[in-house]
Amino acid sequence: MARPRSGKTSSNAAPEVAAESDARARLIAASYRVLAERGYDATTVKEVARVAGVNQGLVHYYFGSKDALLLAVTREHSQQYVAELRRLREETPLEQLADASFAWGERHLRSAPEQFRLRYELFALGLRNAELTGAVAELQAQGDCEVARVVARYRGGEDVPPEPIDQHYASIIKACFDGLALQSLLDPAFDATPVYALLKQMVLKSMDGPGGAKSPPRRAASSRGQARRGGPRNRPRRRVRPTR
Repeated sequence: MARPRSGKTSSNAAPEVAAESDARARLIAASYRVLAERGYDATTVKEVARVAGVNQGLVHYYFGSKDALLLAVTREHSQQYVAELRRLREETPLEQLADASFAWGERHLRSAPEQFRLRYELFALGLRNAELTGAVAELQAQGDCEVARVVARYRGGEDVPPEPIDQHYASIIKACFDGLALQSLLDPAFDATPVYALLKQMVLKSMDGPGGAKSPPRRAASSRGQARRGGPRNRPRRRVRPTR
């Protein structure tokens, strides 16, 4: 929906922009609270406006629909997620990066489970609303990209652009984190801590590079060893005497 023109002079432009920004921010904060408490289906535009303390028409003015509102809320928190992960990558010493990254992911689930609930609502939205599928996929890609940058630094020892293998690791790690978060939300008795520890161990053992757990070079079934043992190809064939 196109925004109506205010017709106000430029001297009033700054206060107007500030007021609009404040109203939009209040709507996003209120939406996050209501969506996290009630879920997408039970959330109404009227309730969001009431919690935000603004006119209901502003929801449609800024976002257009409840679907777009959920996308805006999730995008806001996705940007915070990416910023935290970037800070972790830039400020953590290399030798502590793996432990700090996995601990951060687990802590994120425990401290803000409602963010994961919103993520799952967003996944469902992307599947049922073709108009927003691309935007949901873009948000996913942004998170994957930042995780890939952490992996690239861990493998390369410095801040380098991610390679395809880093992107693959990022997709695996994100998928596992999302799955563990979903299981934790559905089953309060589920203890994800040992699973996170095992996941970290499995991922790091498969990595190479300055931060990775280098595995010793594989020795080919060496011809030297076979020669010393008289490998099967070098052994003379035994003659079989015909029986009479």
